[in-house]
Amino acid sequence: MRYLLPLFTLCLCACSGTPVFPEPPPRAPSFHREAPPAAPLVAITDRLTRGRAGRTGVYPLTSAQSALAVRLASIRAARGSIDIQYFIFRRDDTGLLLTRALIRAADRGVRVRFLLDDFTTGDADKVLVALDRHPNIEIRLFNPFPHEGPRAVEFFTDFARLQRRMHNKSLTVDNRVTFIGGRNLSNKYFGIDSEINFGDLDMLAIGAVVPEIAGQFDRYWNSPYSFPVQSVIDYRPDADADIAFAEDLERNASRLLGSDYGRSLARSPVIDTLSNDADLWYWAETRALYDPPGKVAFPPAADRQFAGRELMEMITGAERELIVISPYLLPGRRYLRQLIAAARRGVEVHILTNSLASTEVVLVHGAYRKYRRPLLRAGVHLHELSSDLDYRLDNWNGESRSLLHAKAFVIDRKRVYVGSFNLDNRSILLNTELGLVIESPQLAAKMAKNFIRNVGGNAYRLELRGDDLLWHRSDGETASTDPDTNWLQRAASVISGWLPIESLL
Repeated sequence: MRYLLPLFTLCLCACSGTPVFPEPPPRAPSFHREAPPAAPLVAITDRLTRGRAGRTGVYPLTSAQSALAVRLASIRAARGSIDIQYFIFRRDDTGLLLTRALIRAADRGVRVRFLLDDFTTGDADKVLVALDRHPNIEIRLFNPFPHEGPRAVEFFTDFARLQRRMHNKSLTVDNRVTFIGGRNLSNKYFGIDSEINFGDLDMLAIGAVVPEIAGQFDRYWNSPYSFPVQSVIDYRPDADADIAFAEDLERNASRLLGSDYGRSLARSPVIDTLSNDADLWYWAETRALYDPPGKVAFPPAADRQFAGRELMEMITGAERELIVISPYLLPGRRYLRQLIAAARRGVEVHILTNSLASTEVVLVHGAYRKYRRPLLRAGVHLHELSSDLDYRLDNWNGESRSLLHAKAFVIDRKRVYVGSFNLDNRSILLNTELGLVIESPQLAAKMAKNFIRNVGGNAYRLELRGDDLLWHRSDGETASTDPDTNWLQRAASVISGWLPIESLL
């Protein structure tokens, strides 16, 4: 996994095998609901989609502050149901603010279903149990840990199963509005973390694709890999704990909403603008591209790629231009061959990924290093995000380090994929993923133009001169080693690249 320490890597290589999944306890199946006719989101989306039957409206949320503001506004507008599916949820400012909003929605009768992957529950476990106690809120954990001993021990003793995770990310309100993309639910993804600020991308979607997202949520929710939270986490709060939790929520909300950041959430112009101007949306044929929940039980073989197979077809089908944005770039031999073949047949291939200075996982960078020269020799335009240039959308802690986390493909300025899929082995073969394929030349051209403009100022352009790598900055400076790093970081990257662990990253 992305957060493992190097000392565990040899153990991982020895622990793979056929996963054996436990049987879930009895659970009542449930399915998505239509919103009440008088719900605010019904009126808004009916007005915006009128005359556009079969089409989806999408709006890119590149701003971290807007991404949180629109989520909170949608939850406040909910009248029927909220379905949430994420890989990470933290007990931090963002997590507690969203928790408070969900409880308030449930108090007014909204049904809330929250499906969370269990890999990083950590300090959020008590929040999840507290939420689940509300009669209108149900929490389930996907592929849960036993929660009977140290997390690391449980992980390594059942590695074949517990390394397979649900990486999907969606939030759907009243079956009318959905958020799909790369952001998880924590401070790092919304510009208020003191150490790290993830540059990320969501698509806000209305119209024809929303029932598809709701349907995939139902598949995961009712799958045998989803367990009621109270069957997994042995914590039962008493009355004093409930009071302390409620006070914690209000204290956090008062502090955050009273800050400059919180006031900006309330003043965000995006909400009213998107609610009233249909021309701001990109209207196109759009479909959900996702893995089935059962992918986690299949052997990680090349013919079991599911969503990854279609992304491969997009690469092989590119005729003029292919843009790949992936924070973790470990394409493996099959995808590497396709990227090289695309470049050699005349496709202009651009790739943006993290530099050593901007990555938070040196293990991944160590494995990525060996792909740079083959890609550059084939004529691929390879860019690495700078950690010290101006890639700081809505970063309210100006000293925090900027990292790339968005995942997107733009093909021939006609088609766009945005979702949770990284171009790496884990997304291709091990984790489940979710995204949108959007057939919009207008959006694709806009994203391509923005990409070309932004990488010039915010990323290093790599060049291969002989067998030597060079990093070019937009200001004309050139580096001959990974820029903005010290010898220890570079040594760690080189050494980690020697480890036989790429298939696990």
